[in-house]
Amino acid sequence: MSINWQEFERPANGDFNRWKPENEGDKIAGQITAIRVATMPDGNKFPSLTIDVAGDKFDVLASQTQLLRLLAEKKPEIGDGITIEFTKLEKLAGNKTLKHFTVTVAKIAAMTAEEIL
Repeated sequence: MSINWQEFERPANGDFNRWKPENEGDKIAGQITAIRVATMPDGNKFPSLTIDVAGDKFDVLASQTQLLRLLAEKKPEIGDGITIEFTKLEKLAGNKTLKHFTVTVAKIAAMTAEEIL
């Protein structure tokens, strides 16, 4: 079986950073510059957002259950401002965990010219 390695390429300029919250209180805030579908090896699909934070771009993979639910509820779009914060790690039965998040979206269509600039 042949692998299409182009699926795994990163930007040629090396601007690939993945935001992976590890500690409660970890936060990312910036402007969404891209939204795409990421397909996992098991076939599951999740949204992946590219967020510009003061000129640095970070990819956020919404594979966590609660983050995925919140993004589906808020329906952010390219150009919107977004803040994602990892607020709590809940321990579940069977040695599993659930990450809790808050998501705030500033819709570009609702922003004034002064807020955009």
